[in-house]
Amino acid sequence: MHSAEFLGELGLVLGAALIGGLVARALRLPVLIGYLLAGLVIGPPPPGITADDNMIRTVAEFGVALLMFAVGVQFSLEELNHVRRTALVGGILQILGTIVLGMVLGLAFGWGVYGGLFLGCALALSSTAVMLKILEERGEMGSPHGNVMLGILVVQDLSMVMMIVLLPALSTLGDAAGLRGALAGIGAALLKAALFLGATLLLATRGVPALLDRVARTGSRELFLLTVVCLCLAAAFAAERMGLGLALGAFLAGIVVSESDFSHEVFSQVRPLRDVFASLFFVSVGMLLNPRFLAENIAMVTAVVLVIVGGKSLWTMFLLRGLGWPGRTILRSGLGLAQIGEFSFVLATVGAARGLIGDEISGVILASALITILLTPLVYGSAAPLYRMVRRSPVLSGFLERRAEEEDAAAESAHAAGAGRVKPGARVIILGIGRVGRYVSDALRAKEVAHVVVDFDASQVERLRSNGVSTIYGDATSEAVLAKTHPHRAELAMVALPDADASLMTLRALKQMAPDLPVVVRVQRGIDIPRVRAAGADAVIHAEFEAGTEMIRQGLDRLGLPDPEVDAYIEKVRQHRYRQEA
Repeated sequence: MHSAEFLGELGLVLGAALIGGLVARALRLPVLIGYLLAGLVIGPPPPGITADDNMIRTVAEFGVALLMFAVGVQFSLEELNHVRRTALVGGILQILGTIVLGMVLGLAFGWGVYGGLFLGCALALSSTAVMLKILEERGEMGSPHGNVMLGILVVQDLSMVMMIVLLPALSTLGDAAGLRGALAGIGAALLKAALFLGATLLLATRGVPALLDRVARTGSRELFLLTVVCLCLAAAFAAERMGLGLALGAFLAGIVVSESDFSHEVFSQVRPLRDVFASLFFVSVGMLLNPRFLAENIAMVTAVVLVIVGGKSLWTMFLLRGLGWPGRTILRSGLGLAQIGEFSFVLATVGAARGLIGDEISGVILASALITILLTPLVYGSAAPLYRMVRRSPVLSGFLERRAEEEDAAAESAHAAGAGRVKPGARVIILGIGRVGRYVSDALRAKEVAHVVVDFDASQVERLRSNGVSTIYGDATSEAVLAKTHPHRAELAMVALPDADASLMTLRALKQMAPDLPVVVRVQRGIDIPRVRAAGADAVIHAEFEAGTEMIRQGLDRLGLPDPEVDAYIEKVRQHRYRQEA
């Protein structure tokens, strides 16, 4: 393809992304749905207007490499540390269980054991890029279910190393060379992966931080950005040469950078690139779907989609239930991981290019990825009403929720020294001990105001208990847990949960138990203010808006405006904001 033709088709893809995103936003849908549908419109006929398969795949591979680099940079392994047990145990078991589901499907379709194994590996990889975007848009990045999902997603993404090196070697098990040749291939593949991961670890601890520090000292933003992009492309190229794939190398490079002191600056530099290449990737995925193939294989695609949305999500919920998470987190995490995405796409592309799988298997994986990504906002958005429905059913609630006696036993086991006991005379109830809840608790402790904190983060509960704070280990949305706080005796309740739906459930339960109890609720988004007010909140704190008003106050104060004038303006803006959202 000539450069002019390539640029023309690249412009077509970006233009389609723009139009699709604008239409999706006008319809109040996530923009990624607009990208996917735009790709379907301009993809190979019918009904598309461009059919250059090589160009589409080139754009998709380049786009997913830079996209996954930005995703890796955005990860904070330190913040996910407190869900490491869930990530490792739950993530590994979730992958293995989903692979088994894929093998059963593959055998049913007549693809054989290896075809089923390949399908199962693709089904095990949920979409990190999609869930990050949804969690960001909903303001749920720091929520318990958000941390659980991100922890499992990291394990899934890293498992791609094993999949990409073992699947080609396993394909030779049926060859005449016999078992010895297959084992030799597996050993060589594992050695390559170990060497790549070892080099990555060495660069993470020695090379990359020193390089970024040296470049940062030049004071040139252009050189810093160029260095970051070169790191991404170098890692992607090295991984591709070793047979690990462009996207995986870029993702690992991003994780390496995320652990340096310059991670926030790197993310701010690559975020615009991430957004552009995210649109390129999702449009290109839509372009790769052949409607004729989908029509001819609708039964198989439907079965795979049902296994992803139904079987995979239920298996994830079952595992999280066994790991002790509360029902709300279980349901949201299970539904949030009920899709396949970018690494499934990469795995199918690599498998087809190397002749490991046929066009039918790769086509089914691609079609299933597109459909489940399209369904993800709807499936994940149904978590709150579904949870309310489940709690009304004794049978389903018994499976999803830990019963009161189980919760008591877990609390006693985790905090035998007294956690879970409420000291008499607690005047304030704090529900949720993330950053906001911790600040409130520290202030009350400094002023010697007796209070009780409710959360199911065992490490945070233990820390507060050791500081003399009365704590209850449990889910703040559970009526049984809330009853232990004795809300009818308290003077104030403060809901500091990061999830608006959880805050609403907690608020309604509190108002049923103690209608006269004043309740202050923190929200992430302005659109949640009227919902929380309607549920009975006595005061609503919009986190981003309050941060903005403080910046206004500091700015006007430093410009020399009189304090009364500044205070009057801030109060006017605040009243207008909350009245407007009410």
